[in-house]
Amino acid sequence: MPIAPAALQRLARVAPPTVPVAMLLVAVLHGAYVLATGVTLAGDSAGYAYWSARLLESGFDYAMVTADAKTAFPPVLYTLFATLLALLRLAFGEGWTTALVALDFAAHVVLAALVVRLAVRLTGSGPAGWGALLLYLGCFDLLLWVPIVLSDASFVFLAFAVFSLAAARILGDSKGWLKVLVPAAAGVFYRPTGMVLLPDLAWAIYLSRTGARVRRGAVLAAVGAGAAALVLAFAWLMQDPGRWPFAAFAGSFRTVAAGYALGEVVSGRLETFHAPPGQLVDFVLISADRFLHFFAFDAAEFSRAHAIVELAFFLPCYALAAWLAIALWRGRTAFAAPERKVFLAAFGALFCYALFHGLVQVDYDWRYRVPILPHLILLAAGGIADLARRAEAR
Repeated sequence: MPIAPAALQRLARVAPPTVPVAMLLVAVLHGAYVLATGVTLAGDSAGYAYWSARLLESGFDYAMVTADAKTAFPPVLYTLFATLLALLRLAFGEGWTTALVALDFAAHVVLAALVVRLAVRLTGSGPAGWGALLLYLGCFDLLLWVPIVLSDASFVFLAFAVFSLAAARILGDSKGWLKVLVPAAAGVFYRPTGMVLLPDLAWAIYLSRTGARVRRGAVLAAVGAGAAALVLAFAWLMQDPGRWPFAAFAGSFRTVAAGYALGEVVSGRLETFHAPPGQLVDFVLISADRFLHFFAFDAAEFSRAHAIVELAFFLPCYALAAWLAIALWRGRTAFAAPERKVFLAAFGALFCYALFHGLVQVDYDWRYRVPILPHLILLAAGGIADLARRAEAR
């Protein structure tokens, strides 16, 4: 039964949730899951545990530890997280894993506050604020990694904190980009995905310095041409990783190329694989398929319950973000120029993460997609705000 226009107007004028309310709801509801699950170890946890212990034993001799480490990407890209674990070992002894999960949970709760606060700041909309909170509460892919001894929960907080700092500068609420650049650069040494923070930040800085109207067509053409050139160059390297002329990252290119040689799309999910590539176009098609699968929310091995949980979150998020994208492109929103630019910065972040992992790897559990989820919730909130304003105007 359709909702009456008057009811829609009242709904559009509902007050947004306050930050304390958002934090309390997430702490209680998601905290129950974390307590029930308990500290959980994953495959990579043992490696992090070993190298953090080595840091302590060596007196934080980073040169020695990184020289001994054998990782697909240069070990220096993991040093900040390993340092965090070493400090937790130093402070809490055998209870360091519990301390990490407690820190992850605190970061998870504060992340909810950042997402909801920014959604309300951008939209001034109560429905958008509540929508952002409800989507955050329903996002199992964010909650899943909180009790696991890995860097995901803390990194997603760091990544969105950097985005929030950049958004404040675009909006004119704060000044000075050095305070944004420092944590973004630090993220590079927290985990390899942190490299994406730098092009994200560059895009945000560009948006902050453009006029009120962004030349959408010219920017889209430039981004498309740059991405196409990058994909072609990467495909050429994947055909023969020996073409990479530097020692740095040579091992990384060989590791990634081994996946391409198998036709790998989503790591470990054989139903997604292509035939082993031969021509340059075959490598390009694998990257394109990886880019698309980065946004996938179903897999053959998912249980029915898992598939429903994923569908309940991603379907409204994607639909609402797509609505916002179309409205922004057509210039038919009530958002002012700074707010529009923040949304464009969020879309740019989604694109950068998807492109990076489309080239490098889409992992089995879609762990590497976790950093875009707060951005996706923010964009969905923008879509809700636009729909609410249209309903109120009826």
